[in-house]
Amino acid sequence: MCKDKLINDAYDLYSEMVAKKISPDVFTYNALISGFCIVCKLKEAIDLFNKMILENINPDVYTFNTLVDSFCKEGKVKEVKNVLVMMIKKHIKLNVVTYSSLMNGYCLVNEVNKANNIFNIMFKRGVTADVWSYNIMIKGFCKIKRVDGAISLFKEMRCRKIIPDTITYNSLIDGLCKSGKFSYAWELVDEMHDRGQPPDIITYSCILDALCKNHDVDNAIALFKEFKGKGIQPNMYTYTILVDGLCKDGGLKDARKVFEELLVKGYNLNVYTYTAMIHGFCNNGLFEEALTMLSKMKDNGYLSGNNFTTLPKCLEECCFVSSLNLNGCEYLQEIQGIPPKLKRLSAL
Repeated sequence: MCKDKLINDAYDLYSEMVAKKISPDVFTYNALISGFCIVCKLKEAIDLFNKMILENINPDVYTFNTLVDSFCKEGKVKEVKNVLVMMIKKHIKLNVVTYSSLMNGYCLVNEVNKANNIFNIMFKRGVTADVWSYNIMIKGFCKIKRVDGAISLFKEMRCRKIIPDTITYNSLIDGLCKSGKFSYAWELVDEMHDRGQPPDIITYSCILDALCKNHDVDNAIALFKEFKGKGIQPNMYTYTILVDGLCKDGGLKDARKVFEELLVKGYNLNVYTYTAMIHGFCNNGLFEEALTMLSKMKDNGYLSGNNFTTLPKCLEECCFVSSLNLNGCEYLQEIQGIPPKLKRLSAL
C-alpha cells in the first residue's frame, strides 16, 4: 500500500492493528515512514519515528536511511545531521545507501565538491560504492560542467567491475553533449547497443537537445526520424525540444506543423511547448499568432500556477488585455513585455 502511495489506507490499517492490541514492529513503522516520505509528508513520518522510539521499538538502518534521504531531498541539513548523530549513538553503521543519500542531497544544491568528499570518505571507511553512488556523482559533475570528473568516475566504475546502467550512460551523454563532446557521446551510444542496454528516449532527447542548441536542426530532424523508426516514441519533452529548435532556427512552419499534429493526436501539451511557439511567432514578427497562442494557453489554464520562467515581449502588443493573473507562477523571473492597457496584475 505504501509503495503505491495508498498511505492513508495503510495508516488506517495500522490504527486498526493498534485498536486490536496487535503490536506494530519495526517493519510496520518502516513501511509507514517510507510511505509518508514518498508523498512528502515528513512531519507525519517524524511523528511515527518518535512514536516508535517511545514504544521502545529500535529503528534500524532502513528507518534512518529513509529519513536521511527525505531530509536531503528537502534540503534540511540540520535535520540530516540530527539523524546521523542518532545513528552513531545507536551504533548503527552508515551504509552505501546512507552515504549515497548524503551525496545526492549535496548534488541537488550544486555542492558537488562536498558530495565528492562524502564519496571519498565512504571508500576510506570500507563501504563499497554501487552503481547508484556513481550515478549520483557522474550526474553531479555533469551538472556543474565538470565532465572530465564524470568521465574519470565512469572509467573507475569499469576498473571496479561495476556495470554502468542506462542512467549512467544518459547522465554522461547529456554532460558530453552540453560540453560539445559529440564524438565521445556517440561512442557511448554505440557502447550501449554493444552491451545490451539500448538507448532510450532520454538518451536521444539529450542528443536532440544538443543538436538543436548548436543550430544543427537538419541532423536533429534526421535523428528524430531515426529513433521513431526504431519504435522509440518521443515524449512531450522530446517534442518540445524539437519545436523550440525549429522555431529558433528558421523552421517555424515545420514547428507549427509538429505542434498542430500534437494537438490533433490529443497530446497534453505543456507550458514549455506553448512558450516555444509563442517565442517563435514573436521572433518572426507574427504577433497576432503569438497572441492567439497566448489566449489558448489561458483557455487551457496554463497562465497561472505553472512553472514558466519568462513572459515574452509580444505582451506589449496585447492592447485588449486589461488584467493578468500570474498567481502561483513561482518560477517566473522575467516579464519582457507589459500590455499597454494593463490595469490589474495579480502575482500571489
